[in-house]
Amino acid sequence: MKIMPGVRLNFNKDSIGVSLGVKGAHYTMNSKGRRTISGGIPGSGIYGVETLSSGRRSSRSTPQEISSQESSGPPSPGLFAAKIEKDLNAFLLDIYNADSKDTPVQVVEKATALKTKHSSLASATDLITFLHGVTDDDTKIDALELGKQLWTNRATVFNDPLVSKYFKGITPAAQITRGIATHEIYNAQTLGFIYAEVLQSNEKYDEALAVLDQMIPDQLVAISIADIELITKKYDEAIETTEDIENLDDATAMLLVLRGIAFREKSLNDAAVECFKRALSHKDRSEGLLHRALFERAESYVRLGKKAMAIKDLEKILVDEPQYPEVEEKLAAIKK
Repeated sequence: MKIMPGVRLNFNKDSIGVSLGVKGAHYTMNSKGRRTISGGIPGSGIYGVETLSSGRRSSRSTPQEISSQESSGPPSPGLFAAKIEKDLNAFLLDIYNADSKDTPVQVVEKATALKTKHSSLASATDLITFLHGVTDDDTKIDALELGKQLWTNRATVFNDPLVSKYFKGITPAAQITRGIATHEIYNAQTLGFIYAEVLQSNEKYDEALAVLDQMIPDQLVAISIADIELITKKYDEAIETTEDIENLDDATAMLLVLRGIAFREKSLNDAAVECFKRALSHKDRSEGLLHRALFERAESYVRLGKKAMAIKDLEKILVDEPQYPEVEEKLAAIKK
């Protein structure tokens, strides 16, 4: 997160760092005592990093477990609850029933009907409409306008008493980039990720970055920012966003993958392969993350003329995920 020209805060899972410098030269230090100097000539392909101090070693010997919250089931409106609350509860139980076959179109229709019946449920129903409506063009919602409205008023929307009570049990999977997603409760942070993805899909990258800048800075936000920087070919910025990263979990491993892509697109293929190697160094990472790292490393191998190694990486993906996007096409192109 840039706080002023030449100064950036870096957030890791168990450390906070600061980077000082200008394009081509940075001094980085973090709260674990790690200090590095990086430098190079922008656009030249010359780049190097020197570690002055590695800091204290982490005592963690196993990957951090994904936290889960015990739940005794959805909240109950209570015997004397108002009809509006009972209707909202019935609506949520209906669309999130394990046997529910509702399409996004049907969910949006039901949310619209409930909003018409109870206008004071606009916050809850608009959140549901946006969540499900963006997954299918047939819902015909104006995702950009509704997303902007909800994001602008997010404090009011999520402070609604009924939203606060009932949305704790809604945990949508919001994809951040291929290979990693967030599964947190439907709160302002999750809304931000979904809205940023909607903006990206409409090529409104500056607006997406503006949303991300307003979110609580964490690893997933950094991933989303780096992803946009890669899409917009701002490779130096992506390298800066992903510096001082160790492979501690899926999120940090993905930051290494994105860093590798940035190096590759600057024709620094050996540096790219090293990033992918570090991302793949822990085999207990999620399958989606490992497959993304293998796929991107294969492309770097192709550019290095190491076709056999690229084929090996791509075929590793096919063993576990035969339908992985673009693998078959890439294999065919390499074997020509």
